[in-house]
Amino acid sequence: MKKIIVVRFSALGDVALLVPVVRSLVATYQDVEVTVVTRPKTAPLFYDIERVVVFPADVDYTYTGVFGMLELFKTLMKKGRSYEAFIDVHDHIRTMILRTFFRIFGTPVFVFEKGRQEKKAFARKERKITAPLRHTVVRYMQAFEKAGYPFNLLSAPYFSTNEAIETAAAEWLNKNEIIKKERWIGIAPFAMHASKIWPIENYPLVMQHILAQGDVKFFLFGGGEKEVKTLENIQKKFPDNSIVVAGQLKLRQEISIMRRLDLMICIDSANMHFASLSGVPVLSIWGGTHPDVGFSPFGAASDNIVQVSREQLPCRPCSVYGRESCYVGGFPCLTRITPELLADRVEKLLVARQ
Repeated sequence: MKKIIVVRFSALGDVALLVPVVRSLVATYQDVEVTVVTRPKTAPLFYDIERVVVFPADVDYTYTGVFGMLELFKTLMKKGRSYEAFIDVHDHIRTMILRTFFRIFGTPVFVFEKGRQEKKAFARKERKITAPLRHTVVRYMQAFEKAGYPFNLLSAPYFSTNEAIETAAAEWLNKNEIIKKERWIGIAPFAMHASKIWPIENYPLVMQHILAQGDVKFFLFGGGEKEVKTLENIQKKFPDNSIVVAGQLKLRQEISIMRRLDLMICIDSANMHFASLSGVPVLSIWGGTHPDVGFSPFGAASDNIVQVSREQLPCRPCSVYGRESCYVGGFPCLTRITPELLADRVEKLLVARQ
C-alpha cells in the first residue's frame, strides 16, 4: 500500500474544499492510503472515507513553533514510517517547516500553487487584474498531479456519513416534529468578516417574501453563542416555519441535515462550501470578496451567485478572504442587494427545480 501525507490547516471552508480531492484520489487509486493532517475541528470532514487516515494536529497549543513541527514530524513518521509523497496544500510557515523535515529525511515534497500574487492583484485597491482565477479545488488537484497522481473528480455529495450520524440527524428531526411536507430552505448568514455579511435584518424580509409564495420550512445555520441568539430572534418571528440548527448538532450531523435541503441561502462562508459539496443547490451572496478569486461554491451555476457588478462598484473585491472595513464606507456591495431581489432569485431557482 502506497502512503501519501497531505497537510492543510487553516479555516473550515478551505479545508472542506480538500475533501472532494482526497475522496476522488482514493477512489481512483485503490493501492493508496492518504494521511490527512489538519486541525482537530476540521478532522471530522475526512472521517469514514475509505483508506483515509486523519491526524488531528493541534497547531495552536500542542505543535507550536519549529520544535512543535519537529515533534509533529517525529509523530507522523512513527505512524507512517515512510511516505511516497508529502503534499503541502497550505503553503504556510508551519507547513513550510514541516515539509522541510520530510524533505531532509528523503520524502518527495510537492506544494500547491497558492497564487498569492495573482490574488493580491485581483483584490488590490487600484489597477486590479480581474481575470478569473483557478478554483481552489483545481489548485489542490494540480498538486497531486505534480506528485504523479492525476485523477478526475467524483460527483457530489463528497462528505461521508455513517449510520450513527444519519440516525442522530433523523432523531433530531423527529424530536422537533419535522416531517418533510414542504420545501426546505437553509439560511446561513454568518462569516468571519464584516465585508462578507449581508445585513442580518434583511433575512426576515426575504423569508416573508418566500412564504407568501408557498409553504417553506427554514433551517437556520451558524455557530457560537452570539450567532445562535441572533438566529433564535429570527426564528421567533416565524415560529411555525423555521428552526435553529446552530448549536444543536455536531458538524457532520448538521451536514446530514443540509443534504435534505432544497436550497441553501448563504454568503461566502464555510456553510456555503458544506452545502455545495453536499450537492445542495446554493444561492450565495457576495460582497467584499469575489467568486472568481477561486472560492466560489464548487459545482454551483453562475446564475446562483448574487453580487453587485464590478462595473457598478470597481472597488470589488476589497479582499481575498474578507475584511472589517470598507474603502467607500457602508459596504454598498452588500446593502445594494435588496431582500426583494434575493427573494425573486430564490423563487426562480425553486421553480426551475420543479
